Amino acid sequence: MPRPPRQYSEFGLYHVMLQGSGKQIIFEDDSDRRAFLKLLKEKAAAEDVKVIAWCLMGNHVHLLLDDPEHALSHFMHALATAYARRFNDKTGHVGAVFQGRFASVSITSDSQLLQAVRYIHENPVKAGIGSIDAYPWSSYREYLGEARVADTTMVFDMVGGREGSCASAGMDGSGRTVSGRRDVCPTMTRSRWRTAYWATSSPWM
Repeated sequence: MPRPPRQYSEFGLYHVMLQGSGKQIIFEDDSDRRAFLKLLKEKAAAEDVKVIAWCLMGNHVHLLLDDPEHALSHFMHALATAYARRFNDKTGHVGAVFQGRFASVSITSDSQLLQAVRYIHENPVKAGIGSIDAYPWSSYREYLGEARVADTTMVFDMVGGREGSCASAGMDGSGRTVSGRRDVCPTMTRSRWRTAYWATSSPWM
């Protein structure tokens, strides 16, 4: 049976899921997770893809991607191939690491984008692993302070910019300009980001 054609987003935004073959574990330890994130950052930079949010689970990965150059398929193939090669070399596993092609949902509105961010960050809670801010392998913590993999600018802009997020968390709006956008309160405490995160209940739900 032929595969249905992939839906493309006119905005270049996608919620992507990469799953282990037969739902097998794809991360055996933290060194695997760090290696995946390193490859994610490298391949994203090479293809001009921005990672808005991410979450690494035991047998699958959630990514929210901004793909203005329509390089999604090439990017995901490069990422999956590079990681699978490393994983098989390390573990002695033979065969496919990931199950078929990646799944993707095109994002068509601001509210859907914000909902996807929240869904991705809540994966550990839904899996019974722990709370959002206690789980170390998602981009949630990057929204608390320095972003190393995720580009947090778009999300902050959609909730009124970092200034708006800070205002809802009781913070002042002094800041600096980065790439023509307002980048304020670059370091947020966990309690303040949590307040701002849940204060945006209407668009996030």
